Amino acid sequence: MAAFLPPGVVFIPNDEILIGYYLANKNNEDLHIFNGSHMIKDMNLYDSDPFELSPASSYSIYNGRHWHWYCFTAKINEERRHCKTGFWKKRGNVRNITNTDNVVLGTKTLFVFYLGKFPNDSERTNWTMYEYALADNPQAGFVLCRIFDCPIEMDVDDEFGPLSDVDETDCDESDNELEKFDV
Repeated sequence: MAAFLPPGVVFIPNDEILIGYYLANKNNEDLHIFNGSHMIKDMNLYDSDPFELSPASSYSIYNGRHWHWYCFTAKINEERRHCKTGFWKKRGNVRNITNTDNVVLGTKTLFVFYLGKFPNDSERTNWTMYEYALADNPQAGFVLCRIFDCPIEMDVDDEFGPLSDVDETDCDESDNELEKFDV
């Protein structure tokens, strides 16, 4: 899908652009096609496990160390989102995303993928997902997700609670040891 970008152009949207442009336009019922609408695909994210994602399944980018997937998926109001061999579990606090005028555009929620069907018998993986939702439209049918494989450092963070606000720049290929903690 990167072939849609002209040479020298990279798709690295910040949180404000993901919510204020892509997600807002996706949830606008009057707007079916918008500039860049081909960039992020719709998919049922919970029909597969994150390690089964392919570059063709959604918009994906390789930043030299890790693959990142972007997709729109149906909004689900649950703490856990079940997949084939595991589940995504919400971790930490929901964070507000604001624009330059400090207007809240939406929220960013951190999820971590666990292998296993039951919380007491599951193992945390390095798969991380940020789910972006609109703040002013609780009836919006879609959320935007960014998924990547990256170890999470166990730091205290005021925004997300016990887990750091993981960003792809925080990831290090040499740190691939899985940590297990209570679910």
